[in-house]
Amino acid sequence: MSVTENEIKSASQANSHTEEMLEAVCAVARAREVTAVPAGKTRVAVLMSGGVDSSATAYLLKEQGYDVVGVTGWLIKSGSRCCDTGMIDAARVCEQLGVDHHAVDLRELFKTQIIDDFHQSYARARTPLPCSLCNTVIKWGALMNYGRKILGAEYIATGHYGRIQEIDGQIRLARALDPKKDQSYVLWGLTLDQLKHTLLPLGDYTKDQIRAIAGDAQLTTANRPDSQDLCFIPMNKTPQEYLAGFLPELPGPILHALTGDLMGEHKGTHNFTIGQRRGINISHKEPLYVTSIDPDMRIVYVGPKAALLRRELTASFMNWMLEAPPVEPFRAQVKIRYNSPTAPALVTPLPDLKVSVVFDDPQPAITPGQVLGIYDLSDAYIIGGGWID
Repeated sequence: MSVTENEIKSASQANSHTEEMLEAVCAVARAREVTAVPAGKTRVAVLMSGGVDSSATAYLLKEQGYDVVGVTGWLIKSGSRCCDTGMIDAARVCEQLGVDHHAVDLRELFKTQIIDDFHQSYARARTPLPCSLCNTVIKWGALMNYGRKILGAEYIATGHYGRIQEIDGQIRLARALDPKKDQSYVLWGLTLDQLKHTLLPLGDYTKDQIRAIAGDAQLTTANRPDSQDLCFIPMNKTPQEYLAGFLPELPGPILHALTGDLMGEHKGTHNFTIGQRRGINISHKEPLYVTSIDPDMRIVYVGPKAALLRRELTASFMNWMLEAPPVEPFRAQVKIRYNSPTAPALVTPLPDLKVSVVFDDPQPAITPGQVLGIYDLSDAYIIGGGWID
């Protein structure tokens, strides 16, 4: 039982990017019997979002001789930035490649573990990174389990830009060849066992090369734009506008971080994040930045750019991509946000899966809720990570 390309095209042309159509696609996947792995083949479940990267991943692995099965998680209701079109596009690419496509209903899991956490984090004055959490909980959690247990796949594969390499006899998650696209930072939550059962074929390519490969293969997603926003926030809404529908307005003072002077009032600490400059709405002789937030007292502190600098942080829920967790202090290259470079620091492991980090030089806007990424001293591969406290 399968969805034909004509059926998918017809559904798309009828403007049926609706929950009913997505349910029909999922129903087909649930009704289909799982095809046996062909003799002499290795099955890989390719996690497909409907974008060019995951589509090219499926194409490349099929060309390499793997038995490819496409898998898409149904994460949210229709009307979102990805699920209303991504599942259909993924099914169309699988139809082009002549491989099976499975849709897995993970809406409840995604809501409780990703969306609700997003709301709660902002309520606690933490700036979350839901895409990284989704990688751990959804992709390398629920979907990896589905691929291995239901589909009989030996590996899963994604369109992330990173490289799984053997370095000094050990499996490591190394940076991608293209430094502008490297995504090793958001994969900090993978375990060594998960790494051993993961394929990341895009790590050896640039994005332009992947676009060209998809174009040459005439994949329907070859020219689909990259998604830049959180998938569960409706189009044309900022995170703060979205959060207004879930978090109450709890006004409080805006104080100067250095003088304690009252600078203004705000309508809720969830509207602010560390390092923010725009949207503070305070006239001052020098630019002001959000330097810290106290959600319990409902205080937002602002100050000059220099007031953002910090040398130390702590992080919790550490995951070590090593054979054994470190117990002694060590030096490493450390990253505190996706778009920032790494910086040299001393990392000290603490009890209860925590670490403290002291940077050689002060870092700007260290933000609670963001990811701490720890790389080796040569900055070639990531060895662990956690959530900044």
